[in-house]
Amino acid sequence: MTFLEHLQLLRRIDNLIRRKATGRYDAFARRIGISVASLFRRLDELKMLGAEIQYSHTRESYYYCNKFSF
Repeated sequence: MTFLEHLQLLRRIDNLIRRKATGRYDAFARRIGISVASLFRRLDELKMLGAEIQYSHTRESYYYCNKFSF
């Protein structure tokens, strides 16, 4: 994966989190075409950049707990 592709993937993840449209982790990974392990690595990357990411069982979606800009 090139650097540009990696950034585009992070943007897709960010967009779905902002819309609260991720679904469960397995569906989220499938939706963006990566493995579950890779999804968790990407979420960790966003967290290292300052994103506070949580999962809502009620909404079945990941969401930001803080004002995060990618």
